[in-house]
Amino acid sequence: MDLARGLMLLLIPFYRVKRIYLGDPEKVNALRKSGVILAANHTGFQDPLIVANTFWKRRVFYVVAEVVMQSKLRAALLRGAGCIRIDRNITDTKAIKDCVNVLKEGFALTLFPQGGIKEDESKFKSGIALIASLAKTPILPMFVIKRKNIFCRQKVVIGEPFYCSDYCDKKLPSIQDLEMITEKLFEKYEECKAWALKQD
Repeated sequence: MDLARGLMLLLIPFYRVKRIYLGDPEKVNALRKSGVILAANHTGFQDPLIVANTFWKRRVFYVVAEVVMQSKLRAALLRGAGCIRIDRNITDTKAIKDCVNVLKEGFALTLFPQGGIKEDESKFKSGIALIASLAKTPILPMFVIKRKNIFCRQKVVIGEPFYCSDYCDKKLPSIQDLEMITEKLFEKYEECKAWALKQD
């Protein structure tokens, strides 16, 4: 058992994740053996653990900023946990290729489309649409609801699988295509968020 999966098993009693499906849960369950991008909000350092704990039965990979992996020891540990290093200051083609390969191998990949920890309502970056289009894998929009305290169950709102091909079936989408797809994905994410806010 790898480091990441072992950690998830230890955290199951702590988070006690409750999955809230906006659509048909079977559509999500049908993806359990195929590549899928898990796209969620990112407001704190626990979010990667929460997302992975939501799908603890799967091998989940993550995209991590280059600055986080500057230490050799930390980089080794994060790679062992399934992290893919990305340089946000450039078009990191290697990182994009690594993400596509992970998805094509049938694994889940956690991406935070707002590009890092954001408390504001930042729009999604189009990189997520590019990776999903190249890998030909669906995106699962999600919204992590902040717990009031550690005694409450962690709730995660899960939308229906989002397919880029429903909006553009080009082998290599243009910048305009990717921006349009990203806007459509953001709308699906907003539906998850709107449901979550109604519960407050």
